[in-house]
Amino acid sequence: MTDEVSDVKDNTHATTLESSNHRTVYFDVLRIIAICAVVVVHVSAQNFLKSGVDTPEWQALNFYDSIVRWGVPVFVMISGALFLQGEHRIEKLYRKNIARILVAFIFWSMLYAVKNMIFTDCSWKDTLKQFLLGHYHMWFLFMIVGLYIIVPLVKPIVKSMELTKYFLLLSFVFTFVIPQTVKLVSLKYPSIASLANGMLGKVYFHFTLGYVSLFVCGYYLNKVDLGKRMRAVIYVLSICGFLVTIVGTSMLSVSGQKANVMLYDYLTVNVMLEAVGIFVLMKDIFERKAVGVRIEKVLGLLAKYSFGAYLVHILVLDELVRIFGLNTLSFYPAFSIPVISVIVIVISFVISAVLNHIPLLKKTV
Repeated sequence: MTDEVSDVKDNTHATTLESSNHRTVYFDVLRIIAICAVVVVHVSAQNFLKSGVDTPEWQALNFYDSIVRWGVPVFVMISGALFLQGEHRIEKLYRKNIARILVAFIFWSMLYAVKNMIFTDCSWKDTLKQFLLGHYHMWFLFMIVGLYIIVPLVKPIVKSMELTKYFLLLSFVFTFVIPQTVKLVSLKYPSIASLANGMLGKVYFHFTLGYVSLFVCGYYLNKVDLGKRMRAVIYVLSICGFLVTIVGTSMLSVSGQKANVMLYDYLTVNVMLEAVGIFVLMKDIFERKAVGVRIEKVLGLLAKYSFGAYLVHILVLDELVRIFGLNTLSFYPAFSIPVISVIVIVISFVISAVLNHIPLLKKTV
């Protein structure tokens, strides 16, 4: 084995988090911290467009939002690590995995739509539209279903490490580098960017685009054993990703005198580097360190409740504002964001845990 990347290792014990007696602890840890990151993103976004970009308050919002952009990408990477190994028959994929997402969507989308109708007095037509589209954070369910659907098509690719690397290379270039470069060029030279987009559009290249790149990346990072030097490189690049997100967003926003979220996009090089760094770090720590049976059990339970926590956390956040008037500008954001985030996270996990013990509702979380 070289110090860079070894051959594929055997991770068959990680085929599924729910059915295996031997849990992959770092998957559980990643799930838990990813939902916490998503909560911080949504808390930080509360007054993001209301504060002036030159104010310390806005800079605090930008800081917290920037350092947790990796939450959703990490969720996608975990899904790829799990679903692209082992055997998944198409029938079971639809009957079990996709059906579960559909049930959860129907329940939670209806809940959010009805709540919105009650408290905003919107029409039945608007309520039905919101139900069909889902609350804004439920876009994730649509995206995950899309990835599940193509699992049988991607699996033959990842069986070959050479094809997997080629797929990731194409994804890196066409999903991350080129689109982000064109967007940055458009800030100064919109005509050149428009020309570049026109040329790229004529290629009709879609195969490795979108979140499937992170899906395959998660599988790859789970399968390979990275040497110390490679991990060090990844950590340095990840730190650079965080700095680019924080400083770059601040500079773009201040120069334009309005919030510019170009670097917040989950499919940007900087956010992708953040996500890869977090994924590799957790794998490095928890694959090489035993946590004990009791802690492993607790982590497993929290990971199990993370999906429900994701679905309910916006409801909790909204109710804190509606009932208590608590939001990120209630006091200085540098302190309000972590305080509110902790409150939302704790309540969301408690609600998810309760729902998981109610027979008629546990399938919705």
